Amino acid sequence: MKSNYSFTAKIYDHIFYLALEPIRIAVMNELLKYKEKIILDLCCGTGNQIKLLSKHGFRNLYCLDISDSMLEIAKRSDSSIKIYNEDATKTNFDNASFDVVIISFAIHEKDRNTQQALINEAYRIIKKDGLMLVVDYVFDNKTTKFGRILISIIERIAGREHHRNFKSYIQNEGLFSLIKKDKFKLMRYNRMSSGAVTISIYKKILLF
Repeated sequence: MKSNYSFTAKIYDHIFYLALEPIRIAVMNELLKYKEKIILDLCCGTGNQIKLLSKHGFRNLYCLDISDSMLEIAKRSDSSIKIYNEDATKTNFDNASFDVVIISFAIHEKDRNTQQALINEAYRIIKKDGLMLVVDYVFDNKTTKFGRILISIIERIAGREHHRNFKSYIQNEGLFSLIKKDKFKLMRYNRMSSGAVTISIYKKILLF
């Protein structure tokens, strides 16, 4: 799952900051009552989501990514966040370590097996009755034409493999085909960005 994001890390925030900031604020608002809980941003990229939480009084914050370049930026400006350089599909965290795991725009860009492995790992490290918050794309009858076109252009620019995985993700109905109902229960979700982005909140269900 290791990828070279050295160039992407340099330009990511400059290009996407304004577009992503409303989504990050919406994620924070969803989690306001969990300020004292243990929260992990899985596949955190440059860490702006977790930094926003820290800025607004959240404690016990962790973030993880496999990209050295992304984490180099994530480590700037906030030393209170615990940062890990690991593969998100096989972390070294103990079972049931976190109250909330965030996965933001990280699922659609991966191949099918990695997508499932990422969600399975999130399930393993979430506490009983803990939450998984997923931000990602959805194309359906509630997605505007403008939203479809804009997101498709962005994903094409991201590269051939990235775009191929994105198309497969959309064709397979996104999260709906990945989240197993015996592991997670959908609690609520919000739509943003012309209906092309959802913030989905799932509660962990124990299998026994």
